[in-house]
Amino acid sequence: MIFNISDQLNQALPAKGRLMALDVGTKRIGVALCDESRFLATPKLIINRLSNQQDFEKIAKFIAENQVVAVIIGRPLNMDGSAIPMTEFCERFAQNFDTFLGEKFPIFLFEERLSSFEAREINASGGISRKKDKFIDDIAASIILQHFLDDIT
Repeated sequence: MIFNISDQLNQALPAKGRLMALDVGTKRIGVALCDESRFLATPKLIINRLSNQQDFEKIAKFIAENQVVAVIIGRPLNMDGSAIPMTEFCERFAQNFDTFLGEKFPIFLFEERLSSFEAREINASGGISRKKDKFIDDIAASIILQHFLDDIT
């Protein structure tokens, strides 16, 4: 079931367990995971997009392997809070993923303004060790997740 951050958060978010965030793009999906105490978000994985079915299967496998209890999907907006084309893309992605999971798993859409900008800044400053990987999608996902964690505490 899909929720916005303000919608029934206390009722829908399990009290314990790991949370995962997705930074959804047209070419890649960044994945981040938090610790059991929900204190720290960590970049974990970048999925190169193939198809919704294949991408959803990879994400579902990650959920099972890491005992994830809820998913946070970044919802990009303009600085003034208005929707952009990517907003609708991410909302459709969330709806399709919700259907794939059988609508029994909590999914939260969370506003993610400037997460990619912030991720580029962290990457450029050397804040997170990157070998030859120029992509920052997993870092952006960890920023989304960390902001979510900060908001719920």
